[in-house]
Amino acid sequence: MYHEGGKASMKHTMDGKGTSLGAVSSNALLTLGIVLLLSGFFLGCVSTEKYEAEKARALNFQRLLAQEEKRTGELNAKYQEVQRKAAELEARNRDLATELEALREQLARTEEELNRLRERSTAAASPSEKDLTLAEPSISELGLEDIGFSDEEFKDLGADLSLEPDTTTAANQATYHTVAKGETLYRIARQYGITVEDLKNWNNLTSNLIKVGQKLRVSPP
Repeated sequence: MYHEGGKASMKHTMDGKGTSLGAVSSNALLTLGIVLLLSGFFLGCVSTEKYEAEKARALNFQRLLAQEEKRTGELNAKYQEVQRKAAELEARNRDLATELEALREQLARTEEELNRLRERSTAAASPSEKDLTLAEPSISELGLEDIGFSDEEFKDLGADLSLEPDTTTAANQATYHTVAKGETLYRIARQYGITVEDLKNWNNLTSNLIKVGQKLRVSPP
């Protein structure tokens, strides 16, 4: 009987331990499940935040890339515009250089033509020495070929000359004439009763050319 009682007591003790072990195992499993659940939740939150961060970073990178592509396109367009304007300016520069060369050639031709016209005008305005040479009119041109002097008239002329006062003092004083516009050597010589050759000799003239304002000696030295 004691043996049976001992078995019963041992059995009761074993049953209590089994119940305690089962309760502990259930609590441990529950705790482990909660831990795993929380870990998964936190891991999920971390993964979501990381995903959102990566997504935002990717979107930002795409935005920056799009801006850079847009800026590159604008710069390329500006570069193409500058190239086009440079080509236009170069072509315009060539055209202007051609026009400038043509103007220089035209100016040179015009200057040559003006020089020729000036030479012709000077030659026409300044007659040659041969044209300005005035021959003294002959007696026939003056209509004096019919005038005759008798011996008696020559005697009277000699008497008149002998009665003239002495003009030696007056002759020592030189007389000058200032050439006026339109005057010639012949007209001046006729005015003072001398010859053209006398005028030329007294004034060392080699031709019949005289200038306005020129002083000519009209009395013998």
